[in-house]
Amino acid sequence: MVPEILMVLKGEWIGSCRTWLEAGVLSDESSIRGEFSSVMDGLWLRHHYLGSMKGKKREGEELIAFNSGSNEYQIAWIDDFHMANGILYSTGVSQASGFSVVGSYSVGVGETPWGWRTTYQFGLDNRLKIMSWNIEPDGTEVKAIEIEYKKLKS
Repeated sequence: MVPEILMVLKGEWIGSCRTWLEAGVLSDESSIRGEFSSVMDGLWLRHHYLGSMKGKKREGEELIAFNSGSNEYQIAWIDDFHMANGILYSTGVSQASGFSVVGSYSVGVGETPWGWRTTYQFGLDNRLKIMSWNIEPDGTEVKAIEIEYKKLKS
């Protein structure tokens, strides 16, 4: 079953998404709309979102789980801008006011994969901040995405 902390996410959200395609240079800021819903009687949580990137539609989904056997959060992420036709699988642990997961993705055949770290931070007044960083092969983290959501009234 999905832990209670994740069940708080269920519902519709609106907010803004900021994207950095190079270190320290904001590439885009646009509105985003998301929905978190239960999957298979609450075994998992689905996050579906719609937004835009430089005026073009952007859509993605995350399947979120808390694996009680390994005591870790797990996310499978697909996105028509960032992930192209791949799936990013990340795992991680609880932290203050949320959780953090880390995965890796391919940048090309024969190339060293890059890492991707995402944190979910729950705030007051039905707010949620989702932040992601690219992790370069040398370990340097560069901010990539920041979503600030506010939950719509149910």
